[in-house]
Amino acid sequence: MRAPKVEDIGAAASVLAGGARACKDLLGMVALDRASPALPLRFQEIARATPDRPFLLHRDHRVTYGRANEIVNAHALAYRGLGLRRGDVVALLMENRPEYYWHFLGLAKLGVVVALVNTHAKASALAHAIRIANPRRIVVGSELWASLGPLRVTLAEMAPGAVDVDVDPDSPDAAAQAGGLPVWQERLPPPTLRDPPETSLLVLDDVCAYMYTSGTTGAPKAALVKHRRIGLAANLWAGLVWRCRPGDVVYVPLPLYHANGMILGTGSAIAAGATIALARKFSARGFWNDCRRYGATCSLYIGELCRYLMNAPPTAGDRDHSVRVFSGNGLRPDIWEAFQRRFGIPRVVEFYASTEGNVLTINFGNVTGSVGKLPPGRVLARWDEEAQRFSRDARGHLIKCKPGEPGILLGKIDGLIAFDGYRDEKATEGKIVRDAFAPGDAWFNTGDLLRQNWKRDLFFVDRLGDTFRWKGENVSTFEVQEQLSTWSGVDEVNVYGVQVSGTEGRAGMAALVLRGEGAFDAHAFKRHIDAILPPYARPLFVRVQRKMQTTGTFKLQKADLQREGFDPAAVGDPLYFRHPRTDEYVLLDQLVYAEIAGGSLRL
Repeated sequence: MRAPKVEDIGAAASVLAGGARACKDLLGMVALDRASPALPLRFQEIARATPDRPFLLHRDHRVTYGRANEIVNAHALAYRGLGLRRGDVVALLMENRPEYYWHFLGLAKLGVVVALVNTHAKASALAHAIRIANPRRIVVGSELWASLGPLRVTLAEMAPGAVDVDVDPDSPDAAAQAGGLPVWQERLPPPTLRDPPETSLLVLDDVCAYMYTSGTTGAPKAALVKHRRIGLAANLWAGLVWRCRPGDVVYVPLPLYHANGMILGTGSAIAAGATIALARKFSARGFWNDCRRYGATCSLYIGELCRYLMNAPPTAGDRDHSVRVFSGNGLRPDIWEAFQRRFGIPRVVEFYASTEGNVLTINFGNVTGSVGKLPPGRVLARWDEEAQRFSRDARGHLIKCKPGEPGILLGKIDGLIAFDGYRDEKATEGKIVRDAFAPGDAWFNTGDLLRQNWKRDLFFVDRLGDTFRWKGENVSTFEVQEQLSTWSGVDEVNVYGVQVSGTEGRAGMAALVLRGEGAFDAHAFKRHIDAILPPYARPLFVRVQRKMQTTGTFKLQKADLQREGFDPAAVGDPLYFRHPRTDEYVLLDQLVYAEIAGGSLRL
């Protein structure tokens, strides 16, 4: 279909540094990618060749590739009958269930762009996500429709006469949840073997989907995800990460609106002709039961998911499963080896990537805490935290970091290594660093701080904007979280910086979820952190929460916590403050807060 591009090899370049076997595997992957069709066509081909092969396991449902393709074709015909054509946009808002795949693949077969909307987005954030996609139609699962409240009117205004409700067949009163809107199932023709001709005309450089950034630090942006990008990542995971074998089952506990769930989990299974085991939503209690029930051999993770599994009480069945590979991003170094030992996971493949970016690194060597090797065409550039800009030398060029020095990860854009950007062109330009190392060059700015050792192993340090400066020192929230997580009295930790009037920079604050039902032992906490953290990195404020705030994909949410700060009147949780007069953590009440805010208590 095409010659392999430098971006294909660059995206998997961490493999090149991983040894002879990985290099041999990579050559096979490039050859496979050269002839790989777009994912909807690959799905269709498997359905024709092996119609009885299991495609999807979900609750009590078992659907073969052949039957799934017939259902998908019916959806494609229904959408075509509504006038949808290549390049049009349909917004899909639905929880994980088989119908999600029927819509996504049916639309993708026609070349229609699917906006995969975050089901956890609320009110204005949800309206913003759909508005920037500018869809011709909106499809909402009945399980979500009733909870949208006043927003239902807004959605109807965005797509007048073009909002459908897909009835959840597992809900006993699903039909009533449509609220009088057209029910999608009533538009469907019978399942059919007739594949739409548009599928064979798909172009790899066409946009397949809009996937949204997590929105942990601002409004989500709609990233453009092309068929080529999906195919490359799907083949890479099928061939080199999962090392797929006949009969493999890929367990997808992550939401399908997220790239990990849709591309790495779903896409890789289709690329390999494997089976998908789909969870409605992640459950720490039900995770291993699902893996046993479906015979899962590969599983995805993200963010704090592995910590939730570790925090669950140990059972005799912790190793009673067939999972041989875990892959994802966000597995914390402090639990990495313990996680593998407890659950008997032979391989953990941590990676670094972003939905929209042109940088992908993969840790094939199981190096604890690493996200892989630094590939060619990617650099770490020195960042001036105080000035909030890149450092430049006398010639005006960015400065590459030395081993051990944290810097912003950049990916070169030169026509061969693509950055497809966002729906919003202004947002796309805002992520590009120009004239970085030579006049006219362009680099994608990941916005993430990483460091590398002398072996070129990369380690995540922090997200730009999360790292803060206090007492003249840069503080990595990620690294402080790692240290605080080793305290025996805590289950979950989130660290962030807060503004304090009359001071420069931001003071450290930690949100904690305590272990068990006990009270916060302020003295034991102080003793622990004083032994492992320098004075400037020790949290000045502590917030004790019953439940940690995370995004829909288990990434720690900092923006709301920073906004609420340490004002007892705005925070309903117990607050503690390391008082400079006693150097002990004390309850932070309104009186102490007034002293801090008024400047009479100097920090």
